[in-house]
Amino acid sequence: MNAQSVTPSTVRREREKQERRAAILAAAEQVIIARGFAEASVDGIAREAGLAAGTVYLYFPNKEALLQELLGGKIRQLNEAVAAETGKPRAFAKALPAVVQAMFRHFEEQHGFFEIFARERIEFARAAPQSDVRFREMDAGAKHLTDWLAAAQRRGEVGRGRAAHLAVALRGLVFQFTRDWLRNGATGRLTQHTNFVADFFLKGAAA
Repeated sequence: MNAQSVTPSTVRREREKQERRAAILAAAEQVIIARGFAEASVDGIAREAGLAAGTVYLYFPNKEALLQELLGGKIRQLNEAVAAETGKPRAFAKALPAVVQAMFRHFEEQHGFFEIFARERIEFARAAPQSDVRFREMDAGAKHLTDWLAAAQRRGEVGRGRAAHLAVALRGLVFQFTRDWLRNGATGRLTQHTNFVADFFLKGAAA
C-alpha cells in the first residue's frame, strides 16, 4: 500500500478491523475462563463479542487459533513485565528477586486464563508452525533473559556457564512453581515464593 492509497476511510477500516479482532480475543478469554476450553465454542465466543460466528472465522480459523493468539499475548505481557525490571540500573542480586516477582505477579493476575491449562492439561501440537506468535514470544523472552544474564556475567555478578542455559533454568523454576500453584487451585500468593526461587537460583545455577 503506497502513501497515495492511504485514505481516511482506509485508516478507519483498518482501525475497525483491529478493534473487532481485539473484541473477539477479549470475548474468547471470557468464555474460555468461564466454561473451560473444551466447552467453549466459536458460536459462544461470537455471541459474547456481539458478532456473527462467520465474522469470527474471518479472523481466526478455529478456537485453537484463538487460544494460541491469547497465549501469545499473555507471554508478550510477561516479557514486558520482565523487561521493565531488567532495564533498571542496579546490581544483579537486587534485580533478580524483582524479575522473579514480576513473573509470579503476572501469573497471579492472569491466573484465570492459565488455570485452564493446568485443569485441562492443554497441549499444543508439536507440528505447530514456528511462526506461531507464542513461539516468537517465548523465543523473545528467552533471548532477553539470556542477554541480561550474559551482561551480569561480564560484570562478574553471575557464575560461569552458558547464559542460555541459565535462562532456561530460571524460567524453569518459575514455571514449575507456577504449574504447582495452579494445579493446587491457585490458593495463597504465588509471589510468596519469590525470595526462595531467587536465592535458589543465585546460589545454585548462577553461583
